[in-house]
Amino acid sequence: MSDDPTPCDLLVSGALILTLDSEDRTVKAGAIAIVDRAIVDIGPADALGRRWAPAATLDARGRVAMPGLVNVHNHTPLMITRGMIEDIGLAPMYTPGIPQGHWLSEEDAHALSSLGLYELLRAGCTTVVDFYRYPSALARAAAELGLRAVIAGRVHDADPGAIAAGRYEYVTAIGEASLKENAELIARWNGHDAGRIRCDWAPHAPDTCSDDLLREIRKLAEAHGGNVHTHLSQLPNEVEAVKARSGLTPPQLLDRLGLLNERLIAAHCIHLERPDIALCGQAKMTVAHAPIGNAKGGRIAPIVELREAGARIALCTDTFSGDMIEAMRWALSMQRIHRQGHVLDARTVLDWATRAGAAALGLGDKVGSLEVGKRADIVLLDRRSPSLAPLIDGYGVLVHGASGHDVDTVIVDGRVVLSGGRLTQADGDAIVARAQSVAGALWQRAGRAAIG
Repeated sequence: MSDDPTPCDLLVSGALILTLDSEDRTVKAGAIAIVDRAIVDIGPADALGRRWAPAATLDARGRVAMPGLVNVHNHTPLMITRGMIEDIGLAPMYTPGIPQGHWLSEEDAHALSSLGLYELLRAGCTTVVDFYRYPSALARAAAELGLRAVIAGRVHDADPGAIAAGRYEYVTAIGEASLKENAELIARWNGHDAGRIRCDWAPHAPDTCSDDLLREIRKLAEAHGGNVHTHLSQLPNEVEAVKARSGLTPPQLLDRLGLLNERLIAAHCIHLERPDIALCGQAKMTVAHAPIGNAKGGRIAPIVELREAGARIALCTDTFSGDMIEAMRWALSMQRIHRQGHVLDARTVLDWATRAGAAALGLGDKVGSLEVGKRADIVLLDRRSPSLAPLIDGYGVLVHGASGHDVDTVIVDGRVVLSGGRLTQADGDAIVARAQSVAGALWQRAGRAAIG
């Protein structure tokens, strides 16, 4: 029997490892061996150094290794509205005077999506749900930067221009075009790069989709599998429009149409009546909790109540920020304000940002924790950062003190895609410059010139 070490592709060695597995195992001065995109061994660095002969070694001394963050709801091209929409409106589709999604070209969408994904990656997100117009451009950006992504189109048949003006006009041609766009996305990108990119269906919201369109999406989604992504009870006018149209609340409408179930991932869920909360809980749907965006609009979602009713909770940044660590902190703090008590802790919201998000996406056996057999999606944080000290249990300082700026290295599918805060597969400076140019032109069209 040979005692020679076994070859591996990459050995991440020397880190303090937070596995976030079911036993919350930590390894001081640990190592992670990777073969063919997957984790094959975790343990003390000295022991793994004897067992494995790596083709490449990543020196992770002075780093904290943790699972990549899972961000379950985003629209990266809407980066264009950040810093502006917060002071003039709420959701972009409903707000006049800003660049609208139907103004974008496919290359505009690609430029802005690249910017959004770059920011998410720099802050430690390795799995990102992203849906908007020109979804193939979003998939292309994710493929180029190296993230794990779930991509969908923005399916609706309400005229966005009319909505921004306060009217609901359902146009068959708009619905058919958005269905076709999403179907073409699935045909082209679903399963790309050994499943690193997956595609789903995403009706925009119950008020922006007619009943007939929602029925069609249910049929298509059932045939396809995966998740259905949407916005739910996001704004009072959404609730009012659905009630006026159907006599039902948005959750009741989705339930009647067969979409309120364990495969639904619905963002926001703010304006819910008590029976709605019970209905969402009974359905075991997942709430894509967006605490930053909600709070910037002066709103707090009843997340604890939804969880107590049986709904699953996962975390997202929803374009307003790329920093999931910040989102964890806001999620915890806003619920303590809402419930006037110590209702959540750091470990709970960290789970929402990792294992819970992975489980909601059907990826619980692949990502969300560092375990043998799972994909090698790993984030290294710089332990020399003052915001990561003092480090005692690891979870408290990470959620309450750290930020995405503490992320140093990101590995997705066993590939180093961010090193020293810089992209390895794309030019980050060029991405920022290109997105700025696109945004400047679109804001100029909206009547607002960029200052520089």
